[in-house]
Amino acid sequence: MGDSLASLRTKLILVVALITIVSFVSVLVSNLRLVKADKEESLRQSNRQVSELVAKFVISQIGEYRRGLNYIYDSWSENPEFALQAEYFPDYAWVTIVDWTGKPVFEWENTKALQKSGISSHKLLGKRNKDSLFSEVRQVLSKSDDWLFFNSTVDPLMPTFLLGSEVSSETDDIRYVALAEIFADSLYKQVQSRDGQELMLIDSHQNLLLSTREGWDPSKIILSDDQTLEIVKALNVGEERLELIEPLQMEEQLSYMKKFKAGQGLTLILQEPYKNLTAGHKKIQWQSGIVGLIVLIFVINVIIFMAHRFTSPLRKLSDLMTLVGKGEFSGRVDVKSNDEVGKLAKGFNRMLHDLSERDGELNRAKQKLIQSEKMSAFGQMSAGIAHEVKNPLAGILGYAQMAKKKLEDRPEVFNYMEIIEKETTRCKEIVENLMRFARQEKANLQKIDINKAVQDSVRLVEHQITVSGIKIVQVYALEGKPIFVNGNMNQIQQVMLNLMLNAQHAMESKGTLSVSTHFDEVHKQVMIMISDTGCGMSAEVQARIFEPFFTTKGVGKGTGLGLSVTIGIIKDHKGNIDVDSTEGKGTTFTISLPAFGADEGEAETEEKKTA
Repeated sequence: MGDSLASLRTKLILVVALITIVSFVSVLVSNLRLVKADKEESLRQSNRQVSELVAKFVISQIGEYRRGLNYIYDSWSENPEFALQAEYFPDYAWVTIVDWTGKPVFEWENTKALQKSGISSHKLLGKRNKDSLFSEVRQVLSKSDDWLFFNSTVDPLMPTFLLGSEVSSETDDIRYVALAEIFADSLYKQVQSRDGQELMLIDSHQNLLLSTREGWDPSKIILSDDQTLEIVKALNVGEERLELIEPLQMEEQLSYMKKFKAGQGLTLILQEPYKNLTAGHKKIQWQSGIVGLIVLIFVINVIIFMAHRFTSPLRKLSDLMTLVGKGEFSGRVDVKSNDEVGKLAKGFNRMLHDLSERDGELNRAKQKLIQSEKMSAFGQMSAGIAHEVKNPLAGILGYAQMAKKKLEDRPEVFNYMEIIEKETTRCKEIVENLMRFARQEKANLQKIDINKAVQDSVRLVEHQITVSGIKIVQVYALEGKPIFVNGNMNQIQQVMLNLMLNAQHAMESKGTLSVSTHFDEVHKQVMIMISDTGCGMSAEVQARIFEPFFTTKGVGKGTGLGLSVTIGIIKDHKGNIDVDSTEGKGTTFTISLPAFGADEGEAETEEKKTA
């Protein structure tokens, strides 16, 4: 045993040494990767937020320009002689409104602003190409209600945009399109990017709308980076990309690109040097060295722990062998290794498992034998008691029936005789059912009203239960109208009495007893539910409540046969009984019975008979 333990310790030291080296290297590499991934994700999130804010601002600004065009159109439609005041539209260089056929109906240019900038209106790109611009805008608007926005700068000192948008409303007979050339200074001044980062906005023609690069010439609208241009063209609306790009005569750039739906696909690009992403790696390496040292110290402690873990199963094996000799098979050796000790422990566990199963089988066989003897003795005893009780009950029933005939003129006594006759008949039925139980015979079933059976059952114990301080709540399906099942009235009442009295005992003179019936016309099922707010039952008790002679009541307070007889009666009625109980909250028994005529595909109710 000593040599085996020494071999195990040697293996452990070698494995741990290898793990330590691999751990150190993997921690260093993993940290670098994690930091890079974290920076990349942080950059992606930051750029996404910036792009959303910039796009929101640009689209909002364009929305303001579009509202201005709508105002101009509304004013012109109300008064064709409308004169546009330049001071109210300082950002507009030139505006025209064209009907759907291409005929201009309104045109205005900001002469004062153009003269100030030294640009002739004839040089404006939009005015020079308004026919082709209108054709493109009309083509877009015929498919959607979007707008177009282009860079139209001809003078770097006076950058401008072209905006095309529909201005007519749905009530207009003719559709109108507004084209406008807008000064871009105010937009440029409000769009900024952080230090070291360039922000670019690309229109649907893949031309530059704006750039925050220092010294950028707004008249240079061609995107010179072919790699970036190819990615922009491949982007779908709503798609975003984070790419490493190597522009000509520039260091590597990490570019975030996102294409928006607005403006037929405006694309926003955020670029910054890739070295920003890898900054701080040396610091990370130094920190990783510290982490590696901590890991090494930790591993040394693990070696000590593992040595103890490998030898402790041997001690546990010895202790379990002593218990097995005393007939205790529940113990197990917890070993996950595949070495000699592990194999020994697994073999020992299999032996304990087999011994435990055999011992359990012996105990179950013994319990079945005891149960069989109990049931045999109970059957013999039941037959004898039932036979002795049946004869006196027959006498009581006979005398009660004779008394009824002689007391018909005395209703106050006659009613009592009826109760005696009814209860004696029920007792006689119970005795006969007890005899049938002993002989395993089936009860006589016939068409009965389940609502009436439940109501009569509640009436029998209502006084006894309410006097004890328990409230009874009754709810009947079909407003209490007859619902028929194929059953035995006395047996159903016996089941109800068993369950209701059990509920009374569980509530200890306080709480609520709920009794209700339900009719499922689709599945042809009748349900009876008996719920209490008593002490409830544990899962172990629920699993055994239908066993004969099982009871949770004190000595002399229960035989443990009530629920056994109950489930037997329900099974004779081709039904089921389920229990749902929670300790401290209460118990619900649900009885399901097939409706009368369910076997033929239809359930009969009093409503259908009178229809």
